[in-house]
Amino acid sequence: MLNKMLIQILRQWTKKPSTNPFPVAHIPDSLSEALEAAAEGAVELNPPVDVPEHFRGKIAYDRKACIGCKMCIRVCPANAIGYVEKDKKVIFHMDRCCFCAQCTEICPVKCIWMTGEFAFASYDRKGEVISDSGQKPQPVKSETAPEGASGGSEEPTEKAKTTYEIDPEKCIGCTKCSKVCPVGAISGKIKEPHIIDENACVGCGACAENCPVQAIHPKK
Repeated sequence: MLNKMLIQILRQWTKKPSTNPFPVAHIPDSLSEALEAAAEGAVELNPPVDVPEHFRGKIAYDRKACIGCKMCIRVCPANAIGYVEKDKKVIFHMDRCCFCAQCTEICPVKCIWMTGEFAFASYDRKGEVISDSGQKPQPVKSETAPEGASGGSEEPTEKAKTTYEIDPEKCIGCTKCSKVCPVGAISGKIKEPHIIDENACVGCGACAENCPVQAIHPKK
C-alpha cells in the first residue's frame, strides 16, 4: 500500500520544479565574479521562474487591523512572532519563520498573509523583522472571464466566522473573559453571568481559554 510520502515523491517527479535554475548556464569557478560579470553585461543570467500558485513567501502584516489577540503567537511552531506589550501589536522575525502559514489561518481579522516574495535573504537579522506592511491588497477580478464562470485564480470562499457564547448557568461572573477579550465584546457585572456581543466577537477563543469553569464555547 502506497503511503503519503511515496505519493508525494512520485508527484514531485512529474511536476515542474518551482525553484530557480542556476544563475548561469554552467557552474562558474567563482560565483561572485560571475555576478560581477553579469552586472557589466558580459554574462547573461537565467531568468527566475514564475511564482507558483499558493506559494508561501515572505509574511505581510497589516498592523492597523491587528487586534493584539496573540492567536498567531500561540500557533507559531518556530517562535518567530513577538509581542510588543506597549502597542498591543505583534512583529515577525523572518529569519526564524518556517512559512507554515498557520498564523495566517488562525488570525481572526485576516491581517496576516503570505506574499510571493522569496528573495529577501540578508546578513542583517534585525532588518528582516516585519512590523507593518500596510493594508492587504484586494484581489483583482478578471474582466475577461464570462459572467458566472469561476476562474482558477479566484480566492477561496472565506469560512464563516466562529463566535463564542457563555453558558449563564455555569458562568460565575469572575470577569476574566472580559479582561482578556481583545475587542471588548464581553460585558457583565461581577458575580453575574456575562454575555458576548456576537457582532463584535472575532472568534479568537481567548475567553474560552481563560474561563476557569469552562462556561464558554463556540456557538453552534
